[in-house]
Amino acid sequence: MNNKAVLDLPLRMVVTVIMGGAALVIVLSFLFQPCLFPKELQVCWEPPVIYEGREEEINVTVKNEKGMPVSKATVMISGLNITKVGETDANGSVKIYIKAFLPKYRNEGYLDLYIKAGSCYKKFCQENAIKVVRG
Repeated sequence: MNNKAVLDLPLRMVVTVIMGGAALVIVLSFLFQPCLFPKELQVCWEPPVIYEGREEEINVTVKNEKGMPVSKATVMISGLNITKVGETDANGSVKIYIKAFLPKYRNEGYLDLYIKAGSCYKKFCQENAIKVVRG
């Protein structure tokens, strides 16, 4: 009987399982996230303050790290029991119209800004991005 074969077989099986598992993880990561290093978004919005009860226009511009517009990015503004969604155009811009109302016991509140722009960009989230004041 060959003792070397008896000892080497379990070691080879362990190495094969580990290497196969690592290869499977790499393949699955490329399938579900095609970009290995997602890029940051540059986001600008105005105005930073809006008034309660008025329909206000919020302009949001989304660009990549090189300052080029990002089209078809989903922009969501939410808070104070409202949620509005828009999509950027070829210039990376979107206008979202919001009419926010504050609870009677508050003189100010905030809206959050969320942006998702494909799988090669990190999601953008800015809480308390837009201040709503009683006017």
